[in-house]
Amino acid sequence: MRANGRAPHVLTGLVGGRFRPAARSGAGESDTPATRLAALPDEERRPALLRIVSSEVATVLGHTNTDLVTAERSFMELGFDSMTAVELRNRLSGAIDGQLPATVVFDHPTPAALTEFLMSLTGGSSQRGVLAELDALESALSGVAADDEQTRDAVAARLQVLLSRLNGAGGDAAEEEAKVAETLGSASASEIFDFIDTQLGRSAN
Repeated sequence: MRANGRAPHVLTGLVGGRFRPAARSGAGESDTPATRLAALPDEERRPALLRIVSSEVATVLGHTNTDLVTAERSFMELGFDSMTAVELRNRLSGAIDGQLPATVVFDHPTPAALTEFLMSLTGGSSQRGVLAELDALESALSGVAADDEQTRDAVAARLQVLLSRLNGAGGDAAEEEAKVAETLGSASASEIFDFIDTQLGRSAN
């Protein structure tokens, strides 16, 4: 999103009106063009993203329409240089409400390639949803007091059960909980975070 809170113009009314602002059902809920884009199924999100990319490319290059911006035509051929590449990166970062790499235009040198990259970053996939939930879990755990052993043990046990299910390890859930509770009963808060990083395959930032 832009710094002033407005969405890029190309997102307005995109995909048959799906991106028009809708009434919010709660004060804390987010209802933005970017979140509605993320909610689209892949078969709709891909062409929507391609239209966003093409429109932003045309805008950066000063074109009044996207006639010259074809999916497989390279950005270099279209006339991009380092400055316009950064401008496109910034505009697309606003469109998806996320920060893109500075070299994204050169790493994905056509509108089609860039669209596929944006597909991997925007919502709509179960993988992204799960990772977002893990981020929320990590944030919640940061608020657990270091001396709150009861909560720490309960969280550790539940995490181990979930990991067992994820890995298809099977076994009795109660037995797994008891085992982990015994092992991590004296663990510090930092050790719990190390456990999450190691077992869930996350790299500490």
